[in-house]
Amino acid sequence: MAYFIFWILGFSILWAGLKLFDDEIILIVSLLVGTVMVLAGLLSAPTPLQIGIEVILILAMFHICMECIQRGNRDRA
Repeated sequence: MAYFIFWILGFSILWAGLKLFDDEIILIVSLLVGTVMVLAGLLSAPTPLQIGIEVILILAMFHICMECIQRGNRDRA
C-alpha cells in the first residue's frame, strides 16, 4: 500500500509544480521530484499492477505514434 502514498505525493507535486509555480527552476525541480515519486510508486507496486500499467502505457504510446504518422501523411498530400 506504500505505492499509493508515493503516487499521491508524486501526482500532488506534479500538479503543484504545474499550477502554483511561475519560476522555471522551481517548476523543473518539482516536475523531476514528482516524476521520481510516481516512478517509486510504480516500482513498489505489485507485479500484476505493474504489468497492467505498462500495457496501458504501451497502448497509449502506440495510439499517439499512429496519430503522428497519420498527421505526417496528410501534410505531404
